[in-house]
Amino acid sequence: MPAEDRGLQDVVLHLPASLRDRAEEMASRESLSLNLFVLMAVAEKLQRLQLQYCLDSNERDEIRSVTNPASGDSLVH
Repeated sequence: MPAEDRGLQDVVLHLPASLRDRAEEMASRESLSLNLFVLMAVAEKLQRLQLQYCLDSNERDEIRSVTNPASGDSLVH
């Protein structure tokens, strides 16, 4: 099945030789292609950033509710 049919697009990625070498070595250790290794690394990073964003957002909301008692959700009475 062509990549386009699977929703994939080609992307040119410029990596320093040392980083590519390390990525290839780790991919090989995991029995993965470099392409799949990079795909998984990007997906993992995005997941971490999204989780951190959600945690930060929740923390900001909690701080606002503590410092703004007029909202009715104050933790301080």
